[in-house]
Amino acid sequence: MVKRRFLHKIIGPVLFLGILLGLASGCSTSECFDNQNSLPLAGFYSSEPEPRPISLDSISILGIGAPGDSILQDSVRTLSEVYLPFRIDQPSTTYEIRYLGGEAGIFRVSDFITFNYEIIPMFVSSACGTVYYYKMESINYTDNFIDSVVCPEGKITNANIENLKIYFRVALEEEKE
Repeated sequence: MVKRRFLHKIIGPVLFLGILLGLASGCSTSECFDNQNSLPLAGFYSSEPEPRPISLDSISILGIGAPGDSILQDSVRTLSEVYLPFRIDQPSTTYEIRYLGGEAGIFRVSDFITFNYEIIPMFVSSACGTVYYYKMESINYTDNFIDSVVCPEGKITNANIENLKIYFRVALEEEKE
């Protein structure tokens, strides 16, 4: 009788712990994609004569309409690409690119880019849940320094690629001389 009670006291918790560990291991994230987030990666390019990757300095990038118009990047280093997160609660997201000039980094002029998209929830798996894809409907921008903005694939997925290309008008080396 004592052995039987002892076994029930041991087997019950051990069995419960085994079931709990089995359930927890069934929700492994190893089956999830490497990049679960659909964060658009924007690369910077010169617009002429042949597009080439460029790096920008003396700029700040702000999310317009985000709490406090949040600063995504502040001109602390040169940038050749930047992640521009899209809103999932609205079908558009706007960014301001501020160009700073002079030794004091005084704000001089801005360009605005508005991405208009359809939000598409995509079920990945029971362990990973849902990610959001964005089907691009239009891109509007001002043209102080920006020549054009494109989404080559027409959509933003969780693929780890450069989803957006922002082309800037830049001075050519021979024009500087």
